[in-house]
Amino acid sequence: MNAIKIMVKGWVKVLPFYLFTLLPLFAACSEADDTVSEYVNWQERNEAYFEQQYETHSIKYASWTKPSSMSISDLPHGNCILVDVIESGYGTVSPYYTDSVLVHYEGRLIPSATYPQGSVFDRSFIPPFDYEVDVPAAFTLAGLVDGFSTALQHMHRGDHWRVIVPYQLGYRSEQKTGIPAYSTLIFEIHLVDFWHEKEGDRPDV
Repeated sequence: MNAIKIMVKGWVKVLPFYLFTLLPLFAACSEADDTVSEYVNWQERNEAYFEQQYETHSIKYASWTKPSSMSISDLPHGNCILVDVIESGYGTVSPYYTDSVLVHYEGRLIPSATYPQGSVFDRSFIPPFDYEVDVPAAFTLAGLVDGFSTALQHMHRGDHWRVIVPYQLGYRSEQKTGIPAYSTLIFEIHLVDFWHEKEGDRPDV
């Protein structure tokens, strides 16, 4: 009888320790479940979202990787980007694929249960955005995903666009930090400036 009492007292003493130790595991499982549910059927949802947007957008550009002789109607929808012009800039020339650019940008995923406006996975500024204060990011077009690069090759200095990029012109089946595989990417891009390594290759405006 005494042995049983000793065992019970022992368990009473150590039980809180085990519960405290296991709590992070339960929390981790809960967080993982939330993450999975947030992106359930993610590929299908992204494809459906892009198709819906495709039908309502009049401005479409084929990927820069496709021959210029091909029309939009000849291409699968996943080979083009969709554009909303927020503000038009100035000039008549656009960056080349070999150029470097200065841009302000923000990238989001499609709307989801937790993020009705789409989860922000990257941006070049700390909100709230201030054009006069925030320093633009510098990129070479060759180092960007095809959809982002395609948009810039159609933009002029000062242009401010919202661009919807299908996952085929984004990261495809790859998962990146904050970006699940098969994600449609929604960018807001403001082209500040661009230049080529060879000066004088074309007009500055």
